[in-house]
Order: sequence, then C-alpha cells, then structure tokens
Amino acid sequence: YHFRKFSNDGQFLICFSRNCQNLIVYRHSCLSYCSKGINCDNQDEFPVKGQKFEGHFSQLYSLNLACGSELICKDFFLVTDCNCYGIFATATTPDSDPPARRGAIPNIPSMEKITLYLVRLADGTIMDERKFHNDFIHLAHNAGIFMYDDFVSILSVRYQSIHVLQIRKAGMFVDVQT
Repeated sequence: YHFRKFSNDGQFLICFSRNCQNLIVYRHSCLSYCSKGINCDNQDEFPVKGQKFEGHFSQLYSLNLACGSELICKDFFLVTDCNCYGIFATATTPDSDPPARRGAIPNIPSMEKITLYLVRLADGTIMDERKFHNDFIHLAHNAGIFMYDDFVSILSVRYQSIHVLQIRKAGMFVDVQT
C-alpha cells in the first residue's frame, strides 16, 4: 500500500493500492490494553494484536477508481472542511508531444484523461466526478488544484484557464465559472 495521509479530523487513513488503481480507507480502532504487573516496561506483556497494523486500524472499504491506463495520483488528496468528502484524482500518463488542438497552447504536455472524484469518506460512495480530456493539470502535491471553503479551483495549463467548482452539501460538483 501507499499510505497518503489522515483526513483532517484524524478519523480516516487514506491509502492507495500498490498498482495505484484502488482507494483503500481505514478507520483507527482504539486498542485497549491492561497490564497486571507493576513494571510495564516488559514488551512481552504487550498483546500480539497490538503489535500489528490490524490491531490499530480496520479497513472500511476498497474502491476501484482507476481503470485501463489511468492511475490514481497518489500525491493528490483534498478533503472538504466538513470532513465528509474527499477529492481524488486519476490520470493517464502525460504525452510530452501531443497533437495540436484548437485552443491549446503548443508544446505543453497533455494527459488523455484526468478524472476528479468526490467520494463520501464514511462509506466510499462516489458522489460525483469531473473529467478533463486532452488537458494538463499539475496534480502532484495539489499544485494545480486549490480548495477554499466549498470552492475548488482547477488550473488547466494546456488551455490556460481556471475552472471554479462548488461542492454542494448533497455531494456534487457545480460549475461556477471558467
């Protein structure tokens, strides 16, 4: 697994499968432990369950986000202020010499498909998705996508535009302006 990070409220541990096709979400489960002895420094007394990952985390779900030549961008993850939804991205490998397209800046790499997913973190339901075709967005470390309150700004490098979306409480992307 690729461990990404905890959600802002610390409830969910966000991970990706080794092949970068699945989103895997864990919830922290508290381990209760009681020692009968006065000297608690003895490691042999610590339960075997507490020495394993499964003793501290329980898997909530595994969700297949990417298919075909798409991969989950493992360096990208945004969470809404209410901690209800996470935004994840999948993309194809960039083409460094893409064909010319109307409105596109020449000599800018292009990804055949970029998909943003709005996922309800509690149960893994995909609430909405937004696709960008033959575009280039810097996904690594959230460099090309910014979030403020319930607004998401997406910088399209290839088409020199900014897409502003709003995330509604019902769990959907709404176009605000481009």
